Amino acid sequence: MLTLQAKKFETISSSDTVAILCTQEQIDSNSFIPQPLSDVFAIINTKTFKAKPNTYFFAALKDKPSILLVGLGSHKDITPESLRNAASVIVGACSDKSVSEVHIVVPEINVTNDTARYIAEGVYLANYAFNRYKTQKEETSPLLEKAILLSDNPGQLSPLLKEVSIVCSNTLLCRDLVNEITENANPLTIAKLAKKIAAQSKIKCTVYNKKDIEKMKMGLLLAVSQGSMYPPHLIVMHYKGAPSKKDSIALVGKGITFDTGGINLKPSGHIETMRTDMAGAAACLYTINAIAQMKLPINVYTVIPLAENMISHTAYKPGDVFTAYNGKTVEIGNTDAEGRLILADALSFTEKKLKPKAIIDIATLTGACIVSFGEIVAAYLTSDESLSTALFNASETTGEKIWRMPLYKEYNEEIKSDIADIVNVPAVRNAGTIIGATFLKNFIENTPWAHIDIAGTSWYSKNRGYNPKNATGFGVRLLYEFVKNFGVR
Repeated sequence: MLTLQAKKFETISSSDTVAILCTQEQIDSNSFIPQPLSDVFAIINTKTFKAKPNTYFFAALKDKPSILLVGLGSHKDITPESLRNAASVIVGACSDKSVSEVHIVVPEINVTNDTARYIAEGVYLANYAFNRYKTQKEETSPLLEKAILLSDNPGQLSPLLKEVSIVCSNTLLCRDLVNEITENANPLTIAKLAKKIAAQSKIKCTVYNKKDIEKMKMGLLLAVSQGSMYPPHLIVMHYKGAPSKKDSIALVGKGITFDTGGINLKPSGHIETMRTDMAGAAACLYTINAIAQMKLPINVYTVIPLAENMISHTAYKPGDVFTAYNGKTVEIGNTDAEGRLILADALSFTEKKLKPKAIIDIATLTGACIVSFGEIVAAYLTSDESLSTALFNASETTGEKIWRMPLYKEYNEEIKSDIADIVNVPAVRNAGTIIGATFLKNFIENTPWAHIDIAGTSWYSKNRGYNPKNATGFGVRLLYEFVKNFGVR
């Protein structure tokens, strides 16, 4: 893992690489040059560098620090996200030049008070590769080992960098789990991983096996898993950061470790990446780990239903009817709408048994969400305004973009069944993301609840700034920020 530190300029030596983020205005006026490096810039012609976003200028000098200039564009266009993306350029440039340690000057810009945080986040999140199955390691780009932020007040940055390191390292671990092959990321191995994480971070962890799930009459979770060689599991993790308080927040994550679509088989072009259908579970797992490592004074539950949706002679079928944990009967309109089924049992269990003051579920639920928002934005739906505001504020802070969709009661008419209480997918495929959330709402009675659909944001088809191609770890920073602020009310 990357080491983040903060130091003063006096520590710079001739063997170091110094990265400076600068705007075009600063290049034109030479106002970006730190005083301790004025002698270095006296021999560098920077006028040819156009400080456009995602560009850099590198100068390796004999007996002097190497200089890396990174463009921020125009001053008026600087945002937290542009700072994170500029920091990712530093990581890419260091990789290109085989630099393992970089000193980064924290720029003085009158845009935000959290400049150092955004830069540190961008560096940490961009410094990632999933290459454990590559045998030719020389084909992989080297990663940074240390990033040192240069500041006049390094002591003030230390707590900030600690939090960035903990939250972002858990984001990278989330990426690892989502990228992992199903042989090593299935209901059995993820249950073992949860126990390991809990033991290391002093979190209480209970894993319910198939017999337990049968006793609890979670008919939907059992139905989805019945075609697989792997039995279902239900993980319940409890971090008690405020033991004197009764209130808690619950995070519920969809954990389909591979989704064939079942009898309604997914076609080529869609099935290849379905090991990622547990991205919501992974986000919840590493969010509670980050919360525990930061010792936040908040009580948090994480509930993760785990199953594999496979095809076999025992697989559940369209037209079947199953009884959920809360007693409602569900007709199966399509076996590829399995995520909402396992979440339904988990949500009603969470509300009835754990009694949190708020429930957030996060899931790679619908392809319709990708149609609506692509890979850039996650959908969220809730009838609770305080949850909506808190989630959106967390999104604005972290850059993990979410956008609210409606959850009108009229949509309940769409999921009525002829032979059961409700159907998991209606015959007419309209408003897919909203219908998915409407189905889940039937398994929440009175607790404030929100649903986040990360079908597009959890997995990128290409690199986007500080987020890599493939697993992004979306949700860890969002949920951490939400819990951190909402939980202290």
